[in-house]
This record gives sequence, structure tokens and C-alpha cells, in this order.
Amino acid sequence: MTHAELPVPAPTRAELRRAQVLEAASKCFNREGFNGASMASIAAEASMSVGQIYRYFENKEAIIAALVEQSMEEWGSRMAGVRARSGDLVEQMIDVARYHAEKVGQLESAALCLEFFAEAARNPRIADIVRLIDANMRQHLRETLILAGAADDDTIDARLHMIVMLIDGWALRAVKDPSLAIEDYMESLRPLFAILLRCGSEDCATAKAAS
Repeated sequence: MTHAELPVPAPTRAELRRAQVLEAASKCFNREGFNGASMASIAAEASMSVGQIYRYFENKEAIIAALVEQSMEEWGSRMAGVRARSGDLVEQMIDVARYHAEKVGQLESAALCLEFFAEAARNPRIADIVRLIDANMRQHLRETLILAGAADDDTIDARLHMIVMLIDGWALRAVKDPSLAIEDYMESLRPLFAILLRCGSEDCATAKAAS
């Protein structure tokens, strides 16, 4: 049996319980918001006692932090899959954007995403975690772009920020206009990504001079 074929260990009871709490907390946060949801409501949603919840999380902030970290792990796994595939760089970024749009396409998921941002504006601990996720996201994107031959110059960080803003914006649009079709959004992103991914400093200077 090769290393790749080694079986994945079954989750422990504690891991299953933590996952149960996080799933329940997501539902409560979607329904009531971070501030409105209580440990009692999370415990009731999870069919557990409050005391059991405290065995796995010291407080509600720790649950929020675990949910944010879970999102970071999912993003890292997704980007690893994108980097492992060859193909057109624009289409790779479209794949990333589609993944995010589908993930937060439901109003409940979009609401939870926006709750993360709102809580980060109030809570320094959550802010640190959200900023770490953002830094990791941009680092994954940077590595993917450079490996695929995108211009690595003094504009790359600004271009990465723009790509992330275009992807992050789906959560807001899902709330403001839930009728927006994902594929229409993807088609609109393609020419923007083409510019942001392939425009090196010399190309940008030429484009500016011609405009």
C-alpha cells in the first residue's frame, strides 16, 4: 500500500462532538447573529447540555474562532487542488470564484460570512483570525499565479487584493440581489481576471499611456 492509499483515521468522539457543536453554532449564528445566539441556544440546537459544550469550547468566542479556522482549512484545501491542476490561469481563478460563490450562494451562508466580518470589526481576536485567513488566501493565490506564469512584479500585491475583493463581493451581492446567477457573474469576471492576472508593470504602464 502506497502512502497515498493509506486509510484516513476515523474521527475521534471528541472530534465528532466538536463538529456537532460547530454545525449547531452555524445554524444559530445564521438565525440569531453572533451576539444574539447564546451558549444555551447552541446547546439546544446540538441536542447537548451547556456543560457538554464547555468541554470542547471555553466560550462562544472560541466557537466563532473555530468556525473561522475551519473556513481557512477548507480554503487551503481548495487552493491546493487548484494548484495541482494545469490549465488556463483565468479559468483556474474562475474555478476559485465559483467555489466561493456556490459556498455562500445561499442567504444563510452569506449571512454567516458577513457575520464573520462584522464580528472582526468588533473583536480583536476574531479580527486576527480573519486577517490570517485573508493573508493565507492571498499567499495561496500568489503561489498559484506565479507557478502559472503570471507577472511577478511590483503590481502583484495590488492585483491580488483586487482579485480577492471581486471574489469576496459575492457575499454582499447574494444578500442584495439573490436573483443574480452565478454563471452570469463568472462571465463578467473573466475579462477582469484576464487583466489582473496578465498585466505586468510594463503592460499596465502601456495601457495607462494608451488610455
